[in-house]
Amino acid sequence: MTIAVCALVVASLTACAPELRASWTPAGWDVDGQIVAASVPGGPDVGDPASVDTLDMRLRNDDIGIDARWAALPGNPAINAVLEGLVRTAVSDRASVSGMGYRPEVFDAGAGLGERGCAPGATTTRATEVLGDRSGVVIVCEIALARGSVFAESIRTVTGVDGVVASDETTTIYTDLSTGMVVTGADLFTDPAALWTMTVDTLRRTFGSLSLAPVRAPDAEQLAHFAGVLEQASLQDGKISIPVPDSLHAPELDGLVRWQGRSRDEKRAVEFTTAVASSALTPMGLAVGDAVGAYAGPMSAGSGFERMPCDLVPCMAMTLDDGPSSLTPGFLDVLEAEQSAATFFMLGKNAQRHPETVARVAADGHQVGNHTWDHPYLTDLTDEQVRAQLGDTRALLQQLSGQSVGTFRPPGGFIDDHVLALAAQPAIMWSVDTRDWAGPSDEELLTFAIERPERSTIMLMHDIQNGSARVFGDVVAGLRDRGLSLVTIDQLFGGAVPVGIVRHGPLL
Repeated sequence: MTIAVCALVVASLTACAPELRASWTPAGWDVDGQIVAASVPGGPDVGDPASVDTLDMRLRNDDIGIDARWAALPGNPAINAVLEGLVRTAVSDRASVSGMGYRPEVFDAGAGLGERGCAPGATTTRATEVLGDRSGVVIVCEIALARGSVFAESIRTVTGVDGVVASDETTTIYTDLSTGMVVTGADLFTDPAALWTMTVDTLRRTFGSLSLAPVRAPDAEQLAHFAGVLEQASLQDGKISIPVPDSLHAPELDGLVRWQGRSRDEKRAVEFTTAVASSALTPMGLAVGDAVGAYAGPMSAGSGFERMPCDLVPCMAMTLDDGPSSLTPGFLDVLEAEQSAATFFMLGKNAQRHPETVARVAADGHQVGNHTWDHPYLTDLTDEQVRAQLGDTRALLQQLSGQSVGTFRPPGGFIDDHVLALAAQPAIMWSVDTRDWAGPSDEELLTFAIERPERSTIMLMHDIQNGSARVFGDVVAGLRDRGLSLVTIDQLFGGAVPVGIVRHGPLL
């Protein structure tokens, strides 16, 4: 009896069921983004960082506790001041904390300060590895984007005490070199709240939410936090990738089991097309996201053409006398490879023999100085002879180099007030004389030339000496290893060489 009743009920229910529609689908929603693996600004394909010609910078000062690496672009575009400003701010802050004034510091040989500029992976390396066992601030950098006329550099600042990290912050600076516009990552976005909504909506759908309720607008605290997240966003190839930090909280996510149980080791990002997110991007943001093609930024013609902040990094002037000669091109090759500059005090008779070398010295950005026609001691000459020695040489050097030759070096260092008045130009002497002409061994010359200079040194070598030619590459590399940047006389004085007899650079 019971079985019969049940059968009757089932049959009746079946007869009453609505007819199934094959075209029916569940209610759904539009999702603008997708979850991808997180990347640093610029992502895995930032263009070709190796194609970017940079001026690689480095400073270290143990008194106040700072070690900084960054890269500038040739020609001193506006982004250089912003990047340098980040370093200067860190230096000022450390000087205040330490209670000590800042001066560029030079270290002993073997300091390792020849490693300069940006390095791949600098922004993703573990903070403890960046800091090491140091106390204070360590600044590193990485090229974040280099496509078309768009360039971006990420500056990472890690602070700590005895190797224990206290903070780790990265700021990415973008520029469109075609317009000169410079912005931070935050300035790429005009409507962070809209991107918050899109990001949270994509995350909640991905992690299993079935709610059709709109995402709540972020409060002030959420928006401020998200603005910091956007600083690390990557824009390229028509897409924007927003990293998902562990600290992100939203009501739509906090109750999701899959969200709470996600792996913290797998760093994620939410990716949108710039077309979908266009209303939330500034014109610069769109330019960055849509940048394509080979990098078309400036190339340096030579380090001597570039601005060097000698109040921030320790500078010295390398000077080379008595050339040009058949050895001079080798000196020029070393300087080019080591991003260094020098001043060549030339003899008129040698310039006449090697006009192409004079032209190359100038074309490579080095400074040409007057060392008389054939190296007489000026204090032994008549006024007419002094004028001829300096005047004829100056006229020839200016003709061959295209430079205005505004300094001279008296042969042997013989100078007095009368000769100085006749010359009517700064007389550039030296504070370190390698005496390479006296025939020291290569080892003796190398050791002396590396260990003796300090900040603001003017060092004398000769580009006619075989010994100097043999060791010059190691000398320049060794000086840079100690933290020194080799510049021209003009660069050492910021373009304002003082009148009179000059024996060294500014002593800050």
